[in-house]
Parts: sequence; structure tokens; C-alpha cells
Amino acid sequence: MLHSVHLFLMRLSDQMLKKMPMKPLITQLFALSLLLFTSLSQGVEISKLDEAEVVVASRANDVKAKALGQALASVFLKNSGTPSVLAHPLVKMQLKQPDVLLVQYGYTEVNGELILTASFDHQRIINTLRQADLPVWGSQRPLTLFWLALDEGGDKVLLADSSVSELRQELELSSRNNGIPVLLPVLDLDDLMAVNVTDVRGMFVEPVSKASNRYQADYFTLVDFDKQGSHINFTLALYDKTRTNGVLMPLLRHQGQAADYQQAAKDVMEKLANYFVSQYAIAATGEGNETEVTFMGLGKMTQTVALESYLRQLSAVKNIKVSQIKGDSIRYQVELFGTVEDLQRLLNLDPRLNAIDSQGGVDAYYAPQSTSAQELLYQWRG
Repeated sequence: MLHSVHLFLMRLSDQMLKKMPMKPLITQLFALSLLLFTSLSQGVEISKLDEAEVVVASRANDVKAKALGQALASVFLKNSGTPSVLAHPLVKMQLKQPDVLLVQYGYTEVNGELILTASFDHQRIINTLRQADLPVWGSQRPLTLFWLALDEGGDKVLLADSSVSELRQELELSSRNNGIPVLLPVLDLDDLMAVNVTDVRGMFVEPVSKASNRYQADYFTLVDFDKQGSHINFTLALYDKTRTNGVLMPLLRHQGQAADYQQAAKDVMEKLANYFVSQYAIAATGEGNETEVTFMGLGKMTQTVALESYLRQLSAVKNIKVSQIKGDSIRYQVELFGTVEDLQRLLNLDPRLNAIDSQGGVDAYYAPQSTSAQELLYQWRG
């Protein structure tokens, strides 16, 4: 079994501030061996993107060599988000010689299983992806709330945060392998008064949308696992939780069939991964795009240092330089790998940033003398 710290699911309402009850060891072990999720009020920051764990049969050199290749493949996947990355010639070349990028490795034993943990040179991983013109997915990623209906003991039920079922473990494992942080509802009285299993099975989005408001997630999804004989029919619908008006339309809708719950969970996560990669993983366009971004609220040097460190690690950012300082505001010239829209999607994930409408008078304190249509203005709360 894989070991980790259980930060995978979070309680995010007033009633969820209490310490989570301890789960059985099996759930703790499956939780997050490759990723540690740090909860933010919007988005989730994933650390250890340069590390992977592989269960091995022994410490023999040939076993170690194979496991290091598997670990490096996992790291490339986590940093790009798309399985096709492993087919690129530059990546395949690195996978044949994992020792070249290896920083360190070690063994641990958990429940009788031997686990090799390996970490690799993160910057060289990113450089390889950039050189290959492949997408790069940064460390801050959207958090998705899962409302999932399944058959259990002959009844249709919703999967709760407190569940210790194998499906829960599979969701955690698939979430980790795909680099997609997810959250399950606590299904306390408030949830059960607002949503029932029929709402999820029927894809009735309005009651689920209202019930999702108490959770600080970026997206929510309705998933129905319907057991039919020897297979599972599943339906998935993904929605933007931050949408506050108009008709709720799914960003992604998919129906499929799987041999069992485990495979269904993997398929669902793969579909979500494909969507999020299309939105947040940035490949170089080769167009040399750039924009100006102004940040207000930088009254301390420590705030400026934190902001610049944050900007430089964004997957859409190639380079930044200060173009103007005025009061507690700084304007940066930002060179981009992708488009301005790519950068905006990433900035909108961070809870420390509030977008300001430059036409609405909010920025009267700082009015750039020469501004382009693409200039962005944010309040920094870091």
C-alpha cells in the first residue's frame, strides 16, 4: 500500500472546521503518496511534483532501474497532465536514462510492501517539456467537488467524505495519479436536506449547485455509477462552481461503460484530466506573446518577494520585469509561453488575487498613463 499524509479531502464549511476524524490506515495509505495538497480557498497547490513512488519486489539493481523509469514517467505525467507526453522522442530518451535526472531515491516498507521513492530535477523536467513544445501544468490546480451516486448493499447512495469503501480509495489513487485534487461532500444534515441521490442520478444540477456553495471548490461534478449486471454504466457532468448567474450548462458531459467501479473511477478521472489540461496546462505558442499586469497592495518588501516568486513559477510565464512602481502598486511586463487568457485562468485560481475592473473606477489610485486593452489589474492579498 502507498503511504502519505491525508490532506486529500477537506471540510470547508463552518461545521467543517473541526478536526477530521481519523480514517482507517488503508485510507491513509492510499491518500496522497505522490502529491501533498495544500488547501486554499480557491484552487489547490500541489507540492512534490518532482517525486513519485513505485511498489517494487526487491532492491535488486534491475528492479530498481525499471522502477526509476516508472517513477520518472509519473513525474512527467504530473507536470504535463497528458499521457501522450510519454510518446514524445525527447521524453522517451529521458525515460531510458532516468539516472540522468535523478536527484535521490530511497526505500520504505509499508504493510509488507517495499516502496521505492524517487525525486528528479524539477527544472530539467520542465525544460524537457518546453523543448518538446509540450504542455506544462503548474502546481496550482482547480479543486473539484464530487457528488457521486453508486450502488451499495442493494441501494443507491451518495459517496461521502467519511466513506472507507474501495471506490473512495480508487478515487484518491486516480486523483493522485492524474494530479487532480478532488473533494467529497461530508453529507451531514445540511447536505442531505439539500441533495438526494435522485438529484445526482438524474443530473438535476440546480439543487446540487446550491448545496455546493458551502464548499470552497472551483468546480463541481455529478457522477452516477449504475451497476448493470457485470459492468458499470457511468455518467459524468462537470460544472463551473464560480458561475453565479444564467443557466448552468455542463463544461463536460460524458457517458461510458466500465468493467467495475475501479475502472469507472479511472475513466472519470481521465476525462476530467483531459478537460483541465486543456484549460490550465500551457504549451509554448512560439508567438512571443506578452502583456502588462499591475498588482496593488504591495506595501511590504516581503509581499513583493512573495508575489514575484509566485509569478515566476506559473506555467504560462516565461519572464517578468518591473516596468513601473507607484505607491504600493507595481506594474510588470510579462513574457508568456501561451496567451493572455491562459495567464488569466491561472491568476484567477489564486485566492490571494482579486481581479479589478480597470474601467470601473476601482483603480483610481493607480491609473496607468499608457495602457493596452490586454493589461490586467489585480489586488494582491498575500
